[in-house]
Amino acid sequence: MKKSKGYRIFIWITTIILALIILFPVFWIFTSSITEKELLFTTPVTYFPENPTLQNYYTLFKEVDVTGLAFNTLIVAVFAIIATIVISILAAYSFARFTFRGSGAAYSMLVFSAMLPVIMTLIPMFQTYKTLHLHDTHVGLIILYVSGFIPFTTMSFVTFIQQIPYSLEEAAAVDGANVCTKIFKVLLPLMKPAIATMAIINFINTMNEFMIPLVFTNRKATPLSVGLTLIPRINQYNVPWEKISALATIMMIPIVLFVILFEKNIIDGLTAGSVKQ
Repeated sequence: MKKSKGYRIFIWITTIILALIILFPVFWIFTSSITEKELLFTTPVTYFPENPTLQNYYTLFKEVDVTGLAFNTLIVAVFAIIATIVISILAAYSFARFTFRGSGAAYSMLVFSAMLPVIMTLIPMFQTYKTLHLHDTHVGLIILYVSGFIPFTTMSFVTFIQQIPYSLEEAAAVDGANVCTKIFKVLLPLMKPAIATMAIINFINTMNEFMIPLVFTNRKATPLSVGLTLIPRINQYNVPWEKISALATIMMIPIVLFVILFEKNIIDGLTAGSVKQ
């Protein structure tokens, strides 16, 4: 049914208002990062500085090893996402295509683990990591992220695989394809939108995660998200908002680029299950 002109105008206005509400904090953080500290809280409020400056970024890079933190973040994010995608695809295929004894219980445990708060396992995991000498290592942080990402990623892949006609795999089996061939030659090309979607979601989660790297890293493997705690002279009486805004802006750049590059795949992945094949 064709929508009326008034309805379309209402949708556009609502969308624009919501977009402004969502984007305003991002704009405010960016403008704060290029504003001198003395002018941040002046009245009347100025939404864009008259004399933008990059001094806040210069000071931040001088006081904090931003390059090293970014390298740690990139290494952990890339390997965690790759490991999560590979393991989740194999697990999702098992749940979606095979019925075996205990499969229902195993899937229920997977769902339960996705709802389990991280704080519940923090102390025993910390003690285990100290014993295994995994504290403050890239490998240790990757393992933690992968174990946290697998449940939700697997459940998303299960739903996506169930939407793919099984007849495609049957046709491949007739040609002599084994299970691995069916997964990586038949299903994998069709799962690109879902893979891109989960990759960007997990990447954002990696960038935003604070509690885990704060507890399980010290200096060597510390990512950008914990960089705020490394800014000198930050306490309850002195909060350098200009440096915090600069670091937050730096953290947003890779996420924005990731979304722009994979926008089509992300939209396809999010809408794939909404249309019945």
